[in-house]
Amino acid sequence: MRACKILARAVIALLLAPAAALAQPTIQLNSGEIRGAEKGTVDEFLGIPYAQAPVGALRWHDPLPANAWQGVRDATKAPPACYQGPPGKFGPITSEFLIQGPVSEDCLYLNVWRPRAADGKLPVFVYIHGGGFGSGSGTIPIYEGGGLASQGAVVVTINYRLGVFGFLAHPDLTKESGRHSSGNYGLLDMIEALKWVRANIAKFGGDPGSVTIAGQSAGAAAVNDLIMSPLAKGLFQRAVAQSGSAMGIHMPSLAEAEATGVAFAGKVGAKTLAELRAIPADALQQAANVPPPTPGAKPVRPTIVFAPNLDAVIVTGDPEDPTAPVASTVPLMTGFNADEGTLFGNSALTAADFAALVRERYGQSADRLLAVYPHATDAEARASYKLLAQDRYMAGLVLWAQTRTATSGQTVYTYLYDHPYPATGDGQDFGAFHTAEVPYVMGALDKGGRIFTDRDRAVSRTLQAHWLAFIKKGDPTLPDDPWPRVAIGAPMVMGLGDTTGPRQGVSSAARFEAFRDYVASGGRLSLF
Repeated sequence: MRACKILARAVIALLLAPAAALAQPTIQLNSGEIRGAEKGTVDEFLGIPYAQAPVGALRWHDPLPANAWQGVRDATKAPPACYQGPPGKFGPITSEFLIQGPVSEDCLYLNVWRPRAADGKLPVFVYIHGGGFGSGSGTIPIYEGGGLASQGAVVVTINYRLGVFGFLAHPDLTKESGRHSSGNYGLLDMIEALKWVRANIAKFGGDPGSVTIAGQSAGAAAVNDLIMSPLAKGLFQRAVAQSGSAMGIHMPSLAEAEATGVAFAGKVGAKTLAELRAIPADALQQAANVPPPTPGAKPVRPTIVFAPNLDAVIVTGDPEDPTAPVASTVPLMTGFNADEGTLFGNSALTAADFAALVRERYGQSADRLLAVYPHATDAEARASYKLLAQDRYMAGLVLWAQTRTATSGQTVYTYLYDHPYPATGDGQDFGAFHTAEVPYVMGALDKGGRIFTDRDRAVSRTLQAHWLAFIKKGDPTLPDDPWPRVAIGAPMVMGLGDTTGPRQGVSSAARFEAFRDYVASGGRLSLF
């Protein structure tokens, strides 16, 4: 009788339970069971550990696989972001582009979105966040993966160690390492996450043999680093680098990175690794902080102190060198936005400023460039600054892609995106700025209170269609939308956004030739 009463109570409790609680999807992973949440037509799983917490003796150590757990782990709450400085709004970068919660050294988690009807053969899209290798997380609002997943893919976003925690190199760390390397811990985190995907993603309905890695800005630079890494070979089949191929940024050698690490250890007064590892995280972060750019100031190149290094072990070739041997010759889709340079503003630029900036950056090639970019007035100078910036990074991208294709055989698809992101609440319009395309690709509009229109949604659908075509078959071409192939000669790219279809990547032949000759003379076409 007592057993019958207990059973009856259990049945009543089950009948009275909220529908949402009954509908929570569960998955048995290699390390334990997780419970996620239904979000519309997709299932969402947040905060899944893919590696052990890199704390204590594991600070500045290769990531180790996650420990197993007992019971059902809640996967409905966003994990903490990896340790970094406080987020700060500037220019077009408002709340939807910034981390939302706490930071912690215990941060090696990933997030998964899957269509409810996943059949085990869906392509997998692993997204690596940007942030200059010093900020960001996989759960920033614009990275929410449900919108793209609902179109027929399993979407994964990841956290990886940042700044001094992810990229500090030091001779003693190199000696301690079994790889005889140090400073590329953030990249090793990404590789560990990809190993987790290979081992577990089929349980979410994804195909572990059809993985596309993707990222924007620093995330795109990381994609190119992983392409050059023998440790990542075989873990992905396609790659997307949004605002991150041919950035023209010097990648330090291991020795250079070690010298930076020695100087940093001296700055914080640490004589041994034990002393370094004993320093509280907030004190390390404070010592490593770089002041953010001043809104409205003259454009300056960002300073990145801690970033991946060319150690010849994890990264065996400079991704900026299109002739370097490629570890993974997978199809690559890569491009830039039309207004990348507006991120740091140019409203205070004068004609004299423009001429001085061109002469400082381009040296003996300056006169040739000044002759083809009008700057008689301040208004002309500001317009030319914006156009020259666009032409600079697109010329660099085209030249890099042409050489990479010719020397390695890697298939490269290039694009220029020009649809403006909605203006800020105070009416400032930054156009198609650095990072502006991400929410359109992810289908994560309406996250920051700006006004999105039917046109924005149409652009998002088109971008998603191209991205899905690429992650399914390694070619972003749509039936009625041909994508030009990279070839030596004219700088043809794909236009996305408002100017669609094949287009010139650089605004005129004379300007492209000027940049081409500048590169031939040893110049670097850096993004910033």
